[in-house]
Amino acid sequence: MKYRRNELYHQQTLDDTGTKIIDLNFKDPLSAIGLQFEGTNGETSNKGNWMSDVVTKIEIIDGSDVLLSLSLKQAQALQAYKTGKMPYINWEEAADGTGKDEVMLLFGRHLWDGEYYLDLTKFSNPQLKITTDEDVIRAMGAEGWLSGSFKVSITAFIIAEGAEAAKAFFMQKEVYNFTAATSGDEHIDLPRDYPYVGLMLSSTLRGSDCHELVSKMKVSCDSDKFVPMDQYTKFYQEQHENLVDPFMVRALLFRKNGETVNFPVYYNPRFTGVAGTAGNILTTGWMWSGNFLLQLHDNAGAAVTTEETIRAMFVGGSPQNSIYVPFGLMAVPESYFSVAEWNEIKLILSQAAAGGVKICLQQLRTFA
Repeated sequence: MKYRRNELYHQQTLDDTGTKIIDLNFKDPLSAIGLQFEGTNGETSNKGNWMSDVVTKIEIIDGSDVLLSLSLKQAQALQAYKTGKMPYINWEEAADGTGKDEVMLLFGRHLWDGEYYLDLTKFSNPQLKITTDEDVIRAMGAEGWLSGSFKVSITAFIIAEGAEAAKAFFMQKEVYNFTAATSGDEHIDLPRDYPYVGLMLSSTLRGSDCHELVSKMKVSCDSDKFVPMDQYTKFYQEQHENLVDPFMVRALLFRKNGETVNFPVYYNPRFTGVAGTAGNILTTGWMWSGNFLLQLHDNAGAAVTTEETIRAMFVGGSPQNSIYVPFGLMAVPESYFSVAEWNEIKLILSQAAAGGVKICLQQLRTFA
């Protein structure tokens, strides 16, 4: 087989708030699309504000047919679970710094899958759509993003020679979202059009793990005639860590003593950091659920009250506050969950705390 990487756009400008539409007008077998997002901080700082916050939706459509629809955070988490490695994320919080978030949208079981890929010849007008919203965390300005600084570079990972006729591709979508209550069950009707590869719960609520919002999850077919999953969420999450290694993210923080710092790996996290001033001592007061209390003192024990750059690395589970449930073995499509024999498939989530919850589904979509 022969492969090539075509950079379709280099640092294409994105709107502060809006949607960029890009035609996918080539016909080669498409194994993946790589997206490299970046933005520039204002003249003071840009704390706890990532490109994955402001890139709110990534879509691939063909007219009214939606082939992929995810936020950047959801897409990053799904990539992490599939590859076992977090996409490149490296944000800087100081004045004029750069925030970078990347993702690879994989259409097969792995990169360069010669059987499962996106065959663009099967569609009449495929397009990539990227939606941005600059003020999800805070408005643009001196302590936010610099207006007009959002950019994306787009790379097509193409199989130039040797691919078989495409059998199918991985369709990934957010299929449902709701605001969880403190009790009661949320019943969700899942689609029954294509086999399930995996299901992911996620939340954008900072400071709370996803399992704190949803205490139990159950998949029920035809009123419990078959129940492929019924588990307490936290217990499942701990079990799943036997299958995946912890994920790592880097950052250049700009902080002083006593600040709460957020980061994109949530469950059971760990932090290492190097203070920007020689002799300063860096510790943490507490650390959980994708955030920690920063304690920064000088060598005399006095609190540091002026921000300084801290070189940081975070390690933990639950990328972008998510929980992933695989159906079968990724390398064996025959093992995926077949939906054709059921008249009804429900996801039943036991609610435990208030907050937004989103449901994503990975399906193996065959070509007609």
